[in-house]
Amino acid sequence: MFLKRKLTDGKVQEAFTFPEVLISTGITLVVFGTIFGSMFTGLAITQVTRENLRATQIMVDKLEGVRLYNWSQINDTNFLQGSFTNCFYETNGVGSSTATGTGTMYTGIVSVASVPFSNSYSTNLRQITVTLGWVSGSLSHSRRMQTYVGQAGMQNYVYSR
Repeated sequence: MFLKRKLTDGKVQEAFTFPEVLISTGITLVVFGTIFGSMFTGLAITQVTRENLRATQIMVDKLEGVRLYNWSQINDTNFLQGSFTNCFYETNGVGSSTATGTGTMYTGIVSVASVPFSNSYSTNLRQITVTLGWVSGSLSHSRRMQTYVGQAGMQNYVYSR
């Protein structure tokens, strides 16, 4: 629906009506709002996924370290570090109890317990649990990973060679 007006020199001047301009502006705002909202949501999901992945890396690192301890070290409460902190971007060396770095701060607990079942060999097993927590924005997150360690486990193979 164009407005047409004939000028004095014979040329025709065309223009949109005001309601057409308002409707097209509204459609443009909805389209751009949707695009920017999608981008923001995508970036937020990416950040949460990266934090979850880093939490998994930290927990696996702790559990893989425990696999190399011998049986007396696993049962020694003074040897196995009970609590720890770690950063998203860690800048300190391996094995430190407190992390230096930037980004999200992760706090964790490593606990050793008897296995939750009773068999003839249950006294020769320990359940290792790593619990990790962090705050992202205003939301608190936590993850937990468990494994079992046997008295005649991998550590005997590593240390006997």
